[in-house]
Amino acid sequence: MKKSIKIISIILVIIAIFFGIKSLTKTAIGKLDTYLAINLRLNKILNPKSIDSKSIKEIREGLNSQSTIWSKKAIPFSNIRNITITENSQKIPVRIYTPNTNNNLPIIIYSHGGFWIAGNLDTHDNVCRKLSEKTKAIVISVDYRLAPENPFPVAVNDVYSILEWTYKNAESIYGDKKHVALAGDSAGGNLSAAVSLMSRDKNGPPISCQVLIYPSTNIFELNSKSWSYLANDLNVSIKDMEKYISLYVPKKEDRKSPYASPLLAKDFKKLPAALIITAEIDPLRDEGKSYAKKLKDAGNNVEITEYTGVCHGFITMDKVTKKADKSINEISLYLQKQFQIPKP
Repeated sequence: MKKSIKIISIILVIIAIFFGIKSLTKTAIGKLDTYLAINLRLNKILNPKSIDSKSIKEIREGLNSQSTIWSKKAIPFSNIRNITITENSQKIPVRIYTPNTNNNLPIIIYSHGGFWIAGNLDTHDNVCRKLSEKTKAIVISVDYRLAPENPFPVAVNDVYSILEWTYKNAESIYGDKKHVALAGDSAGGNLSAAVSLMSRDKNGPPISCQVLIYPSTNIFELNSKSWSYLANDLNVSIKDMEKYISLYVPKKEDRKSPYASPLLAKDFKKLPAALIITAEIDPLRDEGKSYAKKLKDAGNNVEITEYTGVCHGFITMDKVTKKADKSINEISLYLQKQFQIPKP
């Protein structure tokens, strides 16, 4: 009898654990992958403190530490240089990844995520290594200046300055100025979209294509359906996002600028081809999809992929989801296709 009760108790505990874990995966718009959901919940338990009670330094450290917690060890890569570029009277640190191939290589200018207030050359180092290795292209990772010390439009101008420098100096880094792409995730996706608009508006350097990974495209109003469903999301809450935006663009009127909110641009014609990556369980999901539609409706070549079961930031989470590398592979294949040089 006692043995039967023990067995039943064990079974009940297992069932309780199973349904407990299952409940963690449920969200208002879909199911998170189980392992990712567990890690997000643990992170929230270990870091319960609201960002409102944290200093900028503490917020940055918290955001940057996620790249260590959820990222695997960086892949080997032999040719990496850290240099400081002076352009338009500004000194901008960059990290250049050069694959061991021939000269005249395509170039990817990468802008990291971090909600405009965090992130650096190290947080996205492994992403840039993988992109360079898989595409056989040079990757220039931009350490743009961060808010609130450097509010809008400083970051946009920094990335645009690197685009101008790249176009003028491509040969000196064994690159091909005729094949330059912009790429970035989250805030970096926002900056890549903004710089694509800026280069068109200024008749600046030509851009082969843009890769926007779960980009923020409307910071004036967080009014999409995905924001309404995921306002209290474990990974990016609407309260936290409003805080980040206020630090990046203090004046609300400035948030209407297409270089702050690309979705609010009045003209979407003649922009570079785009690949837009969204995450299913991401409050920014719908604004990425809306931006893809605006580009497509204006006659631009657009591809969009939504990764199911994952959240905002998943591209740097290769330790907890295989979809991080799956998306890198998709991006690399897309860039290789866009970089193809026509036969004479």
